[in-house]
Amino acid sequence: MRLKKERIATLAQNLVDRLTEQQLIHPEAPKAELVSSLEQIITEELMVEDRLDVEVRQILDTYKAQIEKGQVDERKMFLMIKKQLARERGIIL
Repeated sequence: MRLKKERIATLAQNLVDRLTEQQLIHPEAPKAELVSSLEQIITEELMVEDRLDVEVRQILDTYKAQIEKGQVDERKMFLMIKKQLARERGIIL
């Protein structure tokens, strides 16, 4: 999942606004600081998935010959490997 910085900032701002408006949180830190921290957390979580995708592509390279011959569906194999690695590592996608 790839989001632009602006989208992440908007998402974080909206989340903090809604949680505050509904009185689900009562921030002790300034709102801007909370939004900034949330942006960083979201970005870090998205980077986990990006790193997982890179690793899956590296694993897929070992099946390159089968993929080129049409013996293996690349997209299906990508999703299977990604799901398996995520499960093994406790990553929620």
